Amino acid sequence: MDQNQWQLLATKRFLPLFLTQFLGALNDNVFKNALVILITYATIDSAGFSSQIMVTLAAAIFILPFFLFSATAGQLADKWNKAKLISIVKSIEILLMGSAAVGF
Repeated sequence: MDQNQWQLLATKRFLPLFLTQFLGALNDNVFKNALVILITYATIDSAGFSSQIMVTLAAAIFILPFFLFSATAGQLADKWNKAKLISIVKSIEILLMGSAAVGF
């Protein structure tokens, strides 16, 4: 990798984008794994469902929004200011993950 590419991380324009993408992916993976552990070890034993099927369904539920909303998200990103759109989406994500943490 060229040294000039690493300098992008120090710029005011790209650093917030990289951090947002990294923290979003980390948040999704941590939440998904916490849900899978909860399904596998706590809920499924008492409910009598197959843990393998429920874990697969949980993974499918996490992937479903990417299929359903990716085209609409692309159109919104082309139409509106991306910085403002990211701020709105991240604010909603914080509220949803906060309520999910309370639920856990």
